[in-house]
Amino acid sequence: MRILAVGAHLDDIEIACGGTLAKAVDHGHEVKVLIMSRSGYTDKEGRVQRSDELAVEEGTRALECLGIREIEILGFPTKDIRFESEVVNAIDVCMSGYHPDVIFTHHPFDTHQAHVGVSNATIAAARRRNTVFFYEPISPSGRSYVAFRPQLYVDIGDTIGKKIESLREHKSEYRKFGAEDWIEGVNARCGFRGYEIGKKYAEAFEVLRIEMQFGDEVF
Repeated sequence: MRILAVGAHLDDIEIACGGTLAKAVDHGHEVKVLIMSRSGYTDKEGRVQRSDELAVEEGTRALECLGIREIEILGFPTKDIRFESEVVNAIDVCMSGYHPDVIFTHHPFDTHQAHVGVSNATIAAARRRNTVFFYEPISPSGRSYVAFRPQLYVDIGDTIGKKIESLREHKSEYRKFGAEDWIEGVNARCGFRGYEIGKKYAEAFEVLRIEMQFGDEVF
């Protein structure tokens, strides 16, 4: 099975579905990550908090912690990835070359404008694809008037360690989001989602659409 995860920034995918992707790799599935920006960040006062070069370096190491080697990073603006034809086309080109069976992307009712743009562009590009899931946003993203609805759960008890290790590779983000408080928040959410299904840790997804298949376990 071929899995494609699409994210606006380097760290989005690790936070939201890193455990699931690591589990897919461990089970012999192919995983590709498409990141729409080089993810350097400048704050509202114009101070550079993370350069593009550092973001790519940290993000590549983080994804490698999950066992992911196929990484494509595009050059759209970090904060302003809009739902427009150029973005849709870039994702469509990736899908046409990779032929994913399963696609993960942002929740369309996120509160980060770039996440929303990428989600809607992925939905448009995946109009002929049968299995598309939205991964769960985490604060400060996702505090929307339209709630995320957990519909699909993946037990990540065996890969939670890889997920946390990958987050710690984002050293600049680690400092920005409160160091171990950030790690604890992500870990706690995985614990809560696990509790909902009687497991230790899990990740949850909202379903845009899914093709039912009969055969071996997917993950």
